Amino acid sequence: MTMKPLHARLRTWRSALLLPVLLAALAGCTPPGAEGDESSSSTAATADTPAIQPLGLDEAPDPLTLRRQTLIVRDIEKSLLLYRDAIGMEVIYDNIIRRPHRTEDRQQEIRLVFLKANNDFIGVLGLVDYEYNNPEHPVHAKPVRKEGFTPGNSVLLFNTTQLEERWPKIEAVEGVEVIGGPTYTEYPSYDGSSIIRVNVTRFYDVDGFLVEFNQPLDPIH
Repeated sequence: MTMKPLHARLRTWRSALLLPVLLAALAGCTPPGAEGDESSSSTAATADTPAIQPLGLDEAPDPLTLRRQTLIVRDIEKSLLLYRDAIGMEVIYDNIIRRPHRTEDRQQEIRLVFLKANNDFIGVLGLVDYEYNNPEHPVHAKPVRKEGFTPGNSVLLFNTTQLEERWPKIEAVEGVEVIGGPTYTEYPSYDGSSIIRVNVTRFYDVDGFLVEFNQPLDPIH
């Protein structure tokens, strides 16, 4: 049997899990198990309510998926100038979440943005500002740490085929600090039989997160 691509399998799996709930809602009834008692957990069919079986679940989901890296930022608009406009990611989610603050007598506004490179489920980048529309909050003035490639820091790495086009745009973003421009670099291949040639760039984003924006010159193997 031909294996479906990962994103197709994930969509099939999610659709199958949601189908019983959607059908139940359309029928004006409660999905099985939602009441929390023994009678509601029964899935036996009756003459009036046939059992609902998930459709299309022909393959089990992968047991582990690294979906998203979320950056806590000081100013989402500045971050979007980099990740959306310069790097070229696409915004797929942008909402403001309003809720009572947990320790203060006020309403908190949290803006959450998701961006994708080429898949809306795997490799998504999240940006979150926990004090959106509150410019006087001290979190926005928190000093930016730039500690380099040292323990306790992570590296956000992009592969691109558009380094020549995108790199000047990245350099021009206010707050970006370049560590190193395009540099030819060789790495051992995965199987150790050859090398992988890469043009590597390194920089800090506007919040001090380490980023590499690299163009492989050979297939990754």
